[in-house]
Amino acid sequence: MSTKIYDPKKDLINTLSYKNIFNQPMTLYQLIYFGHTRFDSLNDIETHLKDLLEKHKIRYKLNYYFLGTTKSKKDEIKIINTKFNLAQNIYKKLESIAWVFEGIPFIKYVGVTGTLASYNFDFEKDDIDLFFICSKNRLWITRFIVVLILKFLNLYVNNLSPKLKICPNLYISEDRMEWRPDKRTLYVAHEIIMMQPLVNKENFYFKFLAANVWIKDFLPNFEFSNISEPSEYTFGITILDLVESFLMYFQKLMMKVRYGSEILDKDFIHFIKVDHSNTIIENYEKIKS
Repeated sequence: MSTKIYDPKKDLINTLSYKNIFNQPMTLYQLIYFGHTRFDSLNDIETHLKDLLEKHKIRYKLNYYFLGTTKSKKDEIKIINTKFNLAQNIYKKLESIAWVFEGIPFIKYVGVTGTLASYNFDFEKDDIDLFFICSKNRLWITRFIVVLILKFLNLYVNNLSPKLKICPNLYISEDRMEWRPDKRTLYVAHEIIMMQPLVNKENFYFKFLAANVWIKDFLPNFEFSNISEPSEYTFGITILDLVESFLMYFQKLMMKVRYGSEILDKDFIHFIKVDHSNTIIENYEKIKS
């Protein structure tokens, strides 16, 4: 874990600076949960916020803290509240089809990620990103089944009309839940803790978090139950292993047209149309205190 020395006031401004990239002011709860600094108590953070407000380093309006002028944020806050209410309706619809994923035995966990998870969803053009944790050696079987079902239900995303369609763009195997060290960034940490569980078998949501405690190096106030039960794996080649290998080969063969950057490994699949993460981190590094 990090031995970082925290500067609460500076880190609060940096937290707001990061979210300002996405035009997202923050509530008190969000400043604690997504904060880049550690606080000893609620009174601690409130004292620092009061001091920053008095010195006009930050602003406060309609229960949100932000940088810049109150006038520039008033309309944004109204839009945020509208997006939050509309997102709740989408979550209800997702919950109504969760049984589809629960019925697939190789699926351990399904989480909502991306703009919907952050309640910054564009209802005119955004699709719904889903993240899957799958049984060992069943990743490509799982993806094949998920795509078939979503296409049958006319819910699978397509590039001509992505609006409100489901994009299952990230699959990982239960034996590869720890994020690669070279990919651990503030951006990824935020994306992980913003994720909203949709299907959670055998506490795999918390097992995934426990495998990625490095998140606290970036977001030290994030707390979760530490569940790290050892998984039992069977050895030897079975018919399903052969099916898995065939479907991995078959699906890769079908993916001749690429629309972005993809990672297509045996135990990790990630489809990325446009990777903004490096640009976001670079912009943040330029503006942070």
